[in-house]
Amino acid sequence: MMKRINFNWIFPTVIVLTLPVTTLQAQPHIHGDRPHTHALPAQGIAHKHGNTPPGRATGGQKPAPRAQQQQQRTPARPNNNQAQNNRVIAGNPNAELKQAYKQKNYKRVFQIASKYAKQGDPSGMFVLGQLALLGQGQQKNPKVAFNWLNKAAAKGHQGAQYLVGSLYASGTGVKKNYGQAHKHFKLAANKGVPDAMASLGVMYEKGQGVTKNIPTAIKYYEQAANKGITDVQLMMGERYIKGVGVQKNPAKGYRFVKMAHTSGSPQATYLLGVLNANGLGTKKSPSHAFKYISAAAKRNVPDAQYDLASAYAQGIGTKKNMPQAINWYKKAANNGIVTAQHNLGLIYLQGLGTKKNPKQAFSWFQKAANKGYPVSQYFLGDLYVDGVGIGKNHKQALAWYKKSAAKKFPAAEYSVGAMYANGYGTGKNLQEAKKWFQKAANNGSKKAQGALAVLKKNGI
Repeated sequence: MMKRINFNWIFPTVIVLTLPVTTLQAQPHIHGDRPHTHALPAQGIAHKHGNTPPGRATGGQKPAPRAQQQQQRTPARPNNNQAQNNRVIAGNPNAELKQAYKQKNYKRVFQIASKYAKQGDPSGMFVLGQLALLGQGQQKNPKVAFNWLNKAAAKGHQGAQYLVGSLYASGTGVKKNYGQAHKHFKLAANKGVPDAMASLGVMYEKGQGVTKNIPTAIKYYEQAANKGITDVQLMMGERYIKGVGVQKNPAKGYRFVKMAHTSGSPQATYLLGVLNANGLGTKKSPSHAFKYISAAAKRNVPDAQYDLASAYAQGIGTKKNMPQAINWYKKAANNGIVTAQHNLGLIYLQGLGTKKNPKQAFSWFQKAANKGYPVSQYFLGDLYVDGVGIGKNHKQALAWYKKSAAKKFPAAEYSVGAMYANGYGTGKNLQEAKKWFQKAANNGSKKAQGALAVLKKNGI
């Protein structure tokens, strides 16, 4: 059975933010399992994680589709005296704002925020900016959003300062200006906004609006991670484990990954399993690896599902259990893990923990082969040659052997040679056979070396 454990992957770079406001407070939302006081729709600057290509930070999760607006308002808390309760809400703008957000009554949110914005309150301006940016209670208007947010930022509103930085960085509602983006991110970071710290890290790493400075980038990343930004925690974990932009320090990397796990990241939970399985940054522990990988698999992390299946198949960190292995291989396979599809082909072909089922074997090999997995392509060739799970078809066999051989898979190169040598699926051609045998021999195939010796003996 094949086993694959690795930690070479790309995390979303979604940024969310928690911070106080002055007079008005937006209704807290939950996005990405973390509460924050406002949606952050503005696109941030490009983030680079490890050796992977830069992603695009959105500045926040896309808001869920609006539910149908409730016709009747519900008081914030039960009270038999409705009139008295309404007076309490009217006298407490934050409570009324919260109620309006809860009901998705963005027109009411707009009315409340407008009243305070006209009085010069930066939080009212901030809320109006968000509404215009999201198109809540009105049409989206990035320029209007920037105008309100910029006014709030000028009055020292740290959330607005961060968003204005994001708008300048992405050129949303205003001409792109990395210098202004850096200025506003710095203002927000100095007031403790973790997402602004993360964005400064990106700017210093990429040299956007500032001189490129990796140590300074790392400093800001670590500040953001220590402030609870899950994606940055995970990124810093990977960096210290791999030594990307920092001196390699698996133990420190493990601590950052543990922080991200505690923050609720299923990818971090999986990575903890990988680190425990390999003894990276911590003592090797198959039982701990199994625990973390199992938890991540149950949260639908495809690689974790594959590794959990492999653990059950081989009895690593748990008792060997082929029915469970098959169950988790299927989950991983249905989530697109090509090696899980291939392994299911092997399981049904050989009857490992289940009855032999050649048709099922062919079906799973075909899924993996269609995704370009060379071993499965080779197996499909064999199944077509032998008529296992499918009718015999030498032309199809040769076609699949060639696809696998194109990826320099030695057994497939040898099989292409054998097909030409015997005239299966094509005209017999010993010179062409010799060419393919040579390719396979060069890639270490002893069978191909033997075939070449036979051809040579016969003067070919």
